[in-house]
Amino acid sequence: MIINPTFADMTMTMLMFGAVIGLSLYDGLKLEKSLIIATTRTVVQLAFVGYVITALFELDRWWVVVLALVFMSAVAARAGLDRIKGAVPGLYAPMWLGIVFGSIYTVAVVTGAVLKVDPWYRVDVMIPLGGMILGNAMNGGAIAADRLYSEIRNRRDQIETLLMLGWDYRAATAEARREAVRAALIPTINTMTTVGLVHLPGIMVGQMLGGVDPVVAAKYQIIIMLMVASSVTLTAALFTKLAMKRFFTPNQALRAELFE
Repeated sequence: MIINPTFADMTMTMLMFGAVIGLSLYDGLKLEKSLIIATTRTVVQLAFVGYVITALFELDRWWVVVLALVFMSAVAARAGLDRIKGAVPGLYAPMWLGIVFGSIYTVAVVTGAVLKVDPWYRVDVMIPLGGMILGNAMNGGAIAADRLYSEIRNRRDQIETLLMLGWDYRAATAEARREAVRAALIPTINTMTTVGLVHLPGIMVGQMLGGVDPVVAAKYQIIIMLMVASSVTLTAALFTKLAMKRFFTPNQALRAELFE
């Protein structure tokens, strides 16, 4: 049986959240404003999206799915670059392409070959599944972007030395790129290592609360975890490959002004 909490029930969670605000005030963490803003955005955005998705379900058209996923990927690409510490122009396109390729590939394989969704544009499948994978791809891209910038900055002397020795910029930054991809995968690998032992993922819990057999819910969660790992890996790998050129001049000299 599905438990449908009312808005009055949901307001009770404010009691729980009030303790978090109180702890921030007591310990001088100065996170009250950020927590309140984040909570407000969460409530408003998810409530809004809930009604929007309900409307999309009723339309059930292929162009609705395409437009929704394009919009979500555009927002994800912008959000993915917000984490990078330095201002590096020209990274939006690599981030967007990385997220789109990493997400579309994994979603297409699972919906087409694994779940055999028919028609392929089923809104009740593509929007939730695509949104979840896009979100994870965005997180992987964000970590890769931040780590790539940090690695190039920290290895600046080494990279410039290799360039002076005649190395191509791709070869000179190969290790920095590998470290960025590794960093992007750390949260996913940690989650996959402990899933089921330390925590039960939200999708699996949600399905069980909705009355789905736990074994069936576990099967879906396995598929999703593999989708997440694939999308994060592909996004981080493609983004770092495409973004690397933005750190160099046409003459393959490191753009020093990016790290000042």
